[in-house]
Amino acid sequence: MKRDSVEIKAYCKINLALDIKGRRSDGYHEVEMILQTIPLYDTVILHRTPASEWRKPVTITSNATWLPQDEKNTAYRAAYLLARDFPKIDTGTEIFINKKVPRCGGLGGSSTDAAAVLNGMNQLYDLGLTAGDLLPYAAQIGADVPFLLTPGAAIATGIGTELHYIEPLCDGILLLVNPNIDICTPEAYRVYDFLEAKGEIPQEAHPDVAGIVRAMAKRWEQLSSKMKNVLEYPAFYLHPELLKLKESIRESGASAVLMSGSGATFFGIFRREDTVRAGRAEEYFREKGYFTFMSEMSAL
Repeated sequence: MKRDSVEIKAYCKINLALDIKGRRSDGYHEVEMILQTIPLYDTVILHRTPASEWRKPVTITSNATWLPQDEKNTAYRAAYLLARDFPKIDTGTEIFINKKVPRCGGLGGSSTDAAAVLNGMNQLYDLGLTAGDLLPYAAQIGADVPFLLTPGAAIATGIGTELHYIEPLCDGILLLVNPNIDICTPEAYRVYDFLEAKGEIPQEAHPDVAGIVRAMAKRWEQLSSKMKNVLEYPAFYLHPELLKLKESIRESGASAVLMSGSGATFFGIFRREDTVRAGRAEEYFREKGYFTFMSEMSAL
């Protein structure tokens, strides 16, 4: 029996490490990252459109007025790619995206919607595809999309699409804070290249990814000192107030603080015994009008 609709939780991610290893001849950057999905998610609902009514193969709507509703939307591209290649997709598809993840926040918000659409189309039209089958489609859409097909944690290399899965960090309390600043990923990489050419990215800015993986399973102190993201440098160059935000999260009691992706969302990880302090910090930043989210660290 055919399904009429499916609903998918599109979990976003944080970067426990982000390093840039160089620039390729095609203009892309070689990276080495540690990614982990977290409990913050968008909800993506897919409906079949009756064949007698549909005008377009893909229709996007959302509670977020700023979200593109055409091929500029990664979720649209994900649905279009599968509709193009699979005859079983014999109707139009209406996609509603209930956005909770902030835009341009370094959390993979648009990428996770695309991953959810790939998984949702697979279920809705009973395509029988494995995660491995979906990977080539995910890689065509964006660097984070392959990882976001499956919750968990991984080391990502190449342009971010080569994945080695690892045990996730499941201890502590997570606090996200975004001061309503958008940083587009291409801009962050352009400024990084500019600063790197000027010699303003110090060697100690680059994370020891293998050391972080070891620290994830051991001592908090080791994790706190090793977590690094080289894209903090362009973020602080563009928005110096973000350095003060990072310091403020640490002063609130977080054992580890880092910017996720290209920013401008920062996350603090608190020890479980500091849950009350984490709650006070979340309330403080929320009252300032910032986007906040607090939860237990989870393997999902």
